[in-house]
Amino acid sequence: MDNKWINLDLETDVISQQSNANKMSLPDFFTLRALLEYWQRQVGGPLKNFFLDGWECQVLQPGKGWQTGKMKLHIEFYPDRPTEPESPLDEIRRMDS
Repeated sequence: MDNKWINLDLETDVISQQSNANKMSLPDFFTLRALLEYWQRQVGGPLKNFFLDGWECQVLQPGKGWQTGKMKLHIEFYPDRPTEPESPLDEIRRMDS
């Protein structure tokens, strides 16, 4: 079974930093909301709008005119291994590919 990106919940999913040189000044365990608040303090602006509410903008795509709307960023998690058990049918599906 292929790993898939997972959207994280702002309040309930808990994040733990791995020990590395880029470790941020956050507790060992924190929520995505705490991470966004940390980033907001670092950059000193309304960063939550980029992730939660979005911001008004215009986009120009090749072959199309300007389109107004909102844009927002999101964070996804890519697990090292799936949390769901592999189905016996997955091997058969791979053989058909």
